Amino acid sequence: MDIARQRLVFLVVAALAVGAGCNRTLTPEQARARGDELLREMSKNVSSAQTFSYTATEEGAISGAGGKRTERRAERDVIIRRPNAFKAHAKGDERDLEVWYDGKQVTLVGHRQKIWARGPMPATLDEAIDYLSAEYAIQLPTADLVYSNPYDALMTADTTGGWVDRQQIGDRTCEHLAYKQQVVDWEIWVNGDTKLPCQMQITYKTEPGQPKTTVTYTNWNSSPQLAADTFTPKVPEGYERLKMMRHATVVDEKAEAAAAAESAKTGK
Repeated sequence: MDIARQRLVFLVVAALAVGAGCNRTLTPEQARARGDELLREMSKNVSSAQTFSYTATEEGAISGAGGKRTERRAERDVIIRRPNAFKAHAKGDERDLEVWYDGKQVTLVGHRQKIWARGPMPATLDEAIDYLSAEYAIQLPTADLVYSNPYDALMTADTTGGWVDRQQIGDRTCEHLAYKQQVVDWEIWVNGDTKLPCQMQITYKTEPGQPKTTVTYTNWNSSPQLAADTFTPKVPEGYERLKMMRHATVVDEKAEAAAAAESAKTGK
């Protein structure tokens, strides 16, 4: 074998070896440790951003009467300012919804139905997410990533799993992790460069047909330029006000007084 051919063979073998090393099979213990390391790093990066924005594209199916499955898709533009401000605009097959939270109250505006609602909320975003779930049965897919400590929100005592492999999500190379819990199974893809979420998928095991929701994250910005009124609710004239389905058990008297004063002033 001549020298040129030997060099070519060496380069091919070396290239294959590098590829195998990047995708090697880990033991369960190694996979668990690697996944835990990546989750903690991702959690640290997300929680350290005091003001940030992103776009979340959600796709999934819901089961209706007779087990009929309906596919749904929505895109949310989200802005967060820790510890107590949130703004989101969701557009999808059946929605055009804006939501504002300012540490005192939440305001929801449905543009397709021309309706809106408002109710008092706890003083922090973490508490507000829990409160919306407990008091109003409003579940926010992958809301765990918005908590001040995503790792603690995601991982429970019954969680098992870890690193799976490396995959492409669009033009991003992402670390793929998969976990199982009693009620849901979930997978997350973490950007190998930024250590921010690329995508998350949740399987609801206790619901008929075990539907899945997949959320793809893009446009992460850790220092967005915000207008002074970004977190100020904007209710168009002529929209009908609806009462929240349940009254909050945690009452912020100042927030209620402010809401009453605004209603008296605007007639809404």
